[in-house]
Amino acid sequence: MTSEVPWVTVWGYGADIRATPKTLIVRGKTERTAYPLSSFHHLLIVGGHTLETAAVSHLISNNISVSFFDVHGEPVGSIRPVGGDAYPLRSGQKNLPVRSSAMSVITSALKARMMYLNELASGRDDGLFYKGELEILSDASSELEFLITLPELGRIFTLTRNMYYEILSRAVAPELGYHRREKPPYVDPVNAMFAHGYAVLYASVSVAAAGAGLDPEIGALYGNVVPAGKNRGGCVMDIMEPLMTPMVDRVVVGMAAEGRLSRRYEVSSRCIVSERLMNEFNLRLAESVDSAGINRNVRMYADAVSNGGSSGQF
Repeated sequence: MTSEVPWVTVWGYGADIRATPKTLIVRGKTERTAYPLSSFHHLLIVGGHTLETAAVSHLISNNISVSFFDVHGEPVGSIRPVGGDAYPLRSGQKNLPVRSSAMSVITSALKARMMYLNELASGRDDGLFYKGELEILSDASSELEFLITLPELGRIFTLTRNMYYEILSRAVAPELGYHRREKPPYVDPVNAMFAHGYAVLYASVSVAAAGAGLDPEIGALYGNVVPAGKNRGGCVMDIMEPLMTPMVDRVVVGMAAEGRLSRRYEVSSRCIVSERLMNEFNLRLAESVDSAGINRNVRMYADAVSNGGSSGQF
């Protein structure tokens, strides 16, 4: 069987992951799936599985990266093919002007989120914004350049991001139980799918950033203004922040609006999305998680590092 997306995701529990020099073999509880190593460039392991040591050797020798996530989609670690000086831009990242670089990330992310919210609102008769919300977001965007301290930037970033996720809840069916972005364990399918989509995006950006010579751990916004989170690289989070809306959120909210999530998940201590829904989601992500767009953002970030932060917005 050939992978239909440029990555392979093994999620859940109990799979046995092996590889020959040319094929990845995943044995689940009920089926065995084979993926030619030439058909994908990234293996994402989500949850608890058994990974044969020899499989790692075959994957790395075929220039395939491996990223590990816990069952909630939170990063745990990664293995990447590297050679020579792995992160030649590390010293430049340490000297990057934090305020202007963080503000660039915030501005780009807020612009993407406002564009999407306005797009969603234009297609609704009952409106999407509560009174004053649009003005708050607009004012925040115009006032960013006048904020002096890092805590001020952090407050605006957190405020606008939280507002964005709450406003999104009005674009999906109430019975899905989504109200805002939550911390794991997720008890609704929208948050669970956000987490999976962000894991795919994180893994893709992480590989691209390392390939460009950036140290994935050293960020401007993340790590200096707001916490990057456990096992998350600040540089990766900086680069992916403006990409989350166009590459992941559009897909999740779009599928919810189409009714594709209804009755395709179970909730106990956490939300478990059906395998069929996850497969459909991965196919849509393969179209929206654009490698060219990721590489463009990585290159802009790397250029800013090389030029001491003088190359404009990321």
